Amino acid sequence: MASASQANFYGYVDREVKRYLMTLLVDPARFHDNARELTGRIMTTLSIDDAAQGARFGAKATETLRQMSISGPIINALTPLYALCDMVGYNPWRTFEEKREGEMRRWWRQNLQVAKKRFLHGSLPENTWSYRYLAQVAAGEGSKGKNPSLEQSSEEEDFAACMLGFQTMVGVVTVAGPIQYFIMAMGLHPEWQKKMQEEIDRVCGDRMPQIGDYEQLPTVRACVKESLRWRSTVPLGVPHRCEEDVEYRGVTIKKDDVVLACEWALNRVPEQYPDPENFRPERWLERGWPTYMEPLSRYPNLREGKGMHTFGWGRRMCLGQSIADHELFIVGASVVWGFSVSVKKCPLTGEEIVFDDQATNSSVILEPTTFPMNLKPRSPGHVKDIMRQYESMQTEMRA
Repeated sequence: MASASQANFYGYVDREVKRYLMTLLVDPARFHDNARELTGRIMTTLSIDDAAQGARFGAKATETLRQMSISGPIINALTPLYALCDMVGYNPWRTFEEKREGEMRRWWRQNLQVAKKRFLHGSLPENTWSYRYLAQVAAGEGSKGKNPSLEQSSEEEDFAACMLGFQTMVGVVTVAGPIQYFIMAMGLHPEWQKKMQEEIDRVCGDRMPQIGDYEQLPTVRACVKESLRWRSTVPLGVPHRCEEDVEYRGVTIKKDDVVLACEWALNRVPEQYPDPENFRPERWLERGWPTYMEPLSRYPNLREGKGMHTFGWGRRMCLGQSIADHELFIVGASVVWGFSVSVKKCPLTGEEIVFDDQATNSSVILEPTTFPMNLKPRSPGHVKDIMRQYESMQTEMRA
């Protein structure tokens, strides 16, 4: 992940964002599903060099999260029922889960086996995660000797397949939600959309924004970061195990107790985030706000600085910080460069359709429920640029 970040993810993000802009042009109403496919295509390219599996990873990620969440099968909420699983003759939850898990394991294992064949034939790109893993297997790292044929036990292969599969899947759902919330924020706050467009036009002119524009687009970065604060996609955070007994505000937390840092609450501490319930990107851009930092060529960003703990702490800090920052910046800047986002209007009354901007799915990682937005190309010139970039992306993929 670190080497991929240093290489700007080999241009994969920029390439897939060009495709995403084309989907917004052709079928803007599906921006929700297409955001999931976008992140899926990026992650599957990085992991196994197979962008075509992006949509499937997006769909399976949603299904898996549903099964993992408290809102899923009742056994997730009433965990003592686990003890009854072997005693009940017919258990629809268990039947479904065993089928789902089995299908996923076979799918991921097949992906690894294809990657092995490509590795041995020399056609697997060296910058993929699967190549880096298989290179270690071939070199015999952690084993008794070199293993050029990549032979593994069934257990070893199963573990590796699931490791690659889950790493890919996590990168799909954790970024697709913020993309949708960013689009929501732009529709609800056109004044900030206008500020971003003015900034992008000044820096980029007629071309689509690139990662090289990062330092010169602080307003874009501020709106992206504020979107994550305003609507946390992992509101309960990630479980941590306490390493020693500790007392906090009169409460004793014992060693090995599980602690959850509630991201939703942390992002709404008024001393740190004045007016916490509202979308206020200026908190990252203007002196006087507790979260303001200089230089603006560096801050705000999603990797460092004051404010937000979206990616956790310590050894369990998310390894995907860099790619999330990269993806959300390019997607956010590119969407606002190419389109004007607005809330859809009722065809009968001509008034904006009112929707609940806090309505979400019920999973441990949140996405907003479908909301009505118009994404209209800013000009005929932008339409031509989007189509031209899509054609060049297609040519690049065929090369």
